Amino acid sequence: MLLKVSEELNLGASQDEVWKLLRNTPRLAALLPGVESVTPLDEPGAEAYQAKASDKIGPFKVSLNLEIRVTEAREPVSLKAGIKGSDSIGLNRITGSLHITLVPASPSAQLRFEADIEILGKLATLGAAPIRRRVTDKFAEFARNIQAQFAPAVSPNLRVQSATDVRPGLRAQSKKDRR
Repeated sequence: MLLKVSEELNLGASQDEVWKLLRNTPRLAALLPGVESVTPLDEPGAEAYQAKASDKIGPFKVSLNLEIRVTEAREPVSLKAGIKGSDSIGLNRITGSLHITLVPASPSAQLRFEADIEILGKLATLGAAPIRRRVTDKFAEFARNIQAQFAPAVSPNLRVQSATDVRPGLRAQSKKDRR
């Protein structure tokens, strides 16, 4: 089963700030739902990682051992990678490619994400609809996590009033004002 996923995000950060996030593997991995670990592979002349990811799709709990190879990195514009992996007993396999493009936009960068993913094995027997829905949900969560990295910080001194703090016809008062 072949899935194509694409997403465009307007981020509240410069192209350089977003590029720094994309190239910080531990920070980026923490934003990916279901990723349990990422370890660099010691291969001279190659940028590659071993990752472990788990999820529940329908009745299946799937844990995949993945290999991600960066095939092209053009700072600060484009990042391409290949992905392949399987579960520990070989019942489920995944292969694919990822392409991330950063476009400078005013006042911040736009991230374009495209993935072509082929899912083989027992997991594919669920059919396209539930897998597509789960993959779409995971990519949407990943998108929210990335956007949250560049969201303005909320002041810790912010006070939120509940409806019980305000009586009809009166302005909101603090406890100090009521004394």
